[in-house]
Amino acid sequence: MRLSRPRVLLRAALLAVGGGYLLWRAWEARAAARAAEGSSALLLSRVALVETLMGVLGFAAAAVALLALRRRRRTHTLHLSDLPPSGPARGDGPQ
Repeated sequence: MRLSRPRVLLRAALLAVGGGYLLWRAWEARAAARAAEGSSALLLSRVALVETLMGVLGFAAAAVALLALRRRRRTHTLHLSDLPPSGPARGDGPQ
């Protein structure tokens, strides 16, 4: 399925906003982990790690969506000159 350029741009923008939000939440979770003690600090640091990875994944997906917008030259994989001549089937063989 092909998406129009505005839809791909919207998708990339939403992915980037989501990635930024997750990185912001990871920053806050990391700060809360420094202030906490014991097992809650460990839990908050792991939450921060997961949110960081998801934020980076959101930015990577936005970059891939933007790369899909670049113009590419069409390439044809099959040319008639690639086919070997078939002789009698073409009607130019011996009669």
